[in-house]
Amino acid sequence: MGATRAGEWHLLDHDTDPVPADVAGLDPVIKHYEDIALAMSTQARLLKKIGDGDETLLKGKAADAMRKRSRESAEALNKASGRYEDIRDALRTFRPELEYARSETAVALTAAQDAAAAQKGAEGLPDPVNADRPDDAPPLSDQERQESASRTGKIDAAKADLEAAKARARAAMARFDAAATAAATKIRENWGDDGLHHSGWEAFLYKLNKFLKKLVEILMYIGMALAVLSILIPGLGMLTLLSVVATVVSVAASFILAVQGEGSWLSVIIGVLSLGLIGVAAKMAGSLKNVQASLLSKGAGSFGNQNRQLQFLMRDREWLRSLVAIGRNPDIARRINDLTITLGPLGRNLRGWQDFAGKTSVSPGWWQVFTHPKYFATDLSRLMDRLGGGTWRWDRLIGISDIKDVQKITAALGQIGVTGFTIKPWMYLGPASYTFGWAARPFSLLNPSNFNPADPRWSLNGWRDADYSGLYGENPVL
Repeated sequence: MGATRAGEWHLLDHDTDPVPADVAGLDPVIKHYEDIALAMSTQARLLKKIGDGDETLLKGKAADAMRKRSRESAEALNKASGRYEDIRDALRTFRPELEYARSETAVALTAAQDAAAAQKGAEGLPDPVNADRPDDAPPLSDQERQESASRTGKIDAAKADLEAAKARARAAMARFDAAATAAATKIRENWGDDGLHHSGWEAFLYKLNKFLKKLVEILMYIGMALAVLSILIPGLGMLTLLSVVATVVSVAASFILAVQGEGSWLSVIIGVLSLGLIGVAAKMAGSLKNVQASLLSKGAGSFGNQNRQLQFLMRDREWLRSLVAIGRNPDIARRINDLTITLGPLGRNLRGWQDFAGKTSVSPGWWQVFTHPKYFATDLSRLMDRLGGGTWRWDRLIGISDIKDVQKITAALGQIGVTGFTIKPWMYLGPASYTFGWAARPFSLLNPSNFNPADPRWSLNGWRDADYSGLYGENPVL
């Protein structure tokens, strides 16, 4: 609608065009509101028929259940249609006033520019009466006096014409402002009693839902970033913890939106399922960590006992060697040899276990941020290892690292003759829950229309499916 006119508007005491809107630009706006009002009234008539029991449109138990809501919706649509009709009528009345204001200000501008030009021209005429004259100059002639009088008259006439142009512009703008005020009053005249207003609670809910929708979107991107980092550097407890926190907040926000019909229940259901699976995985991982701690304690106890036995055997061998020196028993050399054969493997196995146990400890679970003293140290060690080009642990990525750690400890215990722990097939349920829990989370952001790319609502943000005209306004009214 912008159609600002160039000109010396300062002559009319305006910095720029005071009526920059083009009349032709108002016509599509009027038609837009007329089309909306027509669409609403048409739908209201259909809903009223359904509410009044017309079975040519709908029938059956579902239709019976919809009739009351149909009547209520028809009434609300009629009231809303009335608002758009008021806007249409107000703009129709305002249109000729806009055209008049444009015309009058244009005429006033032309007159003002002509008057300014005339004044400038008159001011350039000779003015003998007011000109500087030497003391010995002859008296002014009647013609010279007439020239000055003529110049003054022309300047005064130009000023009068300029004031007349300003007055014409002021009158046009006063009429224009009155028309604009009348249009605004017409648009709002029924707002107080047509029932289409929201309470303070509804205003709060609107702001809350707007915030929650943006929050869910932000959390989605945060979750995606954390997922990528978790793939690149698997096993960082802090990443998993932050992902769980983001998921919990996202599911809570999605639930509040879904309760109000502003979001997808599918997102909530799959989000809760995802958290449930992750919870199952955490419970089973905790049990496996307890098994690891128990096995390490069992190995430490067995090591202590066997190490004492090793010391006794070594003492016996030294005693037998002292007997050889005095030559008391011809079988002593054979017995020393037998002890040496026994001590060799036992010592190697005990040293192997000691080296393994010295480098092995139970790693903290992602949920133990405030209970495990080595939580952050473990994360930092794993991070620096990956940044330094260390081994990428696929077992940590899919959650079977605890099972592999149990198997490693069991194998080490076998070297010192201690029975370890046998992993049962069902124990892989934990890693499976972990993997499916995180894999399911992205689908909580989808809705059924996502499975049909031909659907015009297809989107990677399922909760937007219900956001018909809210935060994004992606769907046209007509």
